Amino acid sequence: MTKPDDDLRGAFQTLRAEERGAHRTPAFGPMLAEAKRRAAARPPLDVVGGGPRRTLFRLGAWATAAVAAGIAAVLLIDRPPSGDDDFARLVAAYTTETQSGSWSSPTSGLLDVPGMDLTRSVPSIGSPLWNIDPSTLPPRPTSPPEENL
Repeated sequence: MTKPDDDLRGAFQTLRAEERGAHRTPAFGPMLAEAKRRAAARPPLDVVGGGPRRTLFRLGAWATAAVAAGIAAVLLIDRPPSGDDDFARLVAAYTTETQSGSWSSPTSGLLDVPGMDLTRSVPSIGSPLWNIDPSTLPPRPTSPPEENL
């Protein structure tokens, strides 16, 4: 060990000895006994009676709970489907089913990226510009065959 470590260790040992000698930290047993004595000396915090305000509060709480239960019952009652409901269900089923018997993976939608329609179509080369039909154009004159020089 070095000299500074020994000095530091000695300073801490001196401090511990002073703390023990001064009795600054009280013992646990007497502190617990004092806390129990003080708790027994205080009056209990019970609510005695209630009066008209408490009765009114209880009545209001029960009435609110009853109204909430009634609203929940009205909203959750299963009513028979009407003709409009059947039609809406059939339209939804028709629009979601593309072909009967076809299957697509749940993650196939992840492959649809912007511009994907360009990869699914075949470009046409030589299509008429400005909606001109090439069959209505006059025939082009043919050039004479070139002579070999």
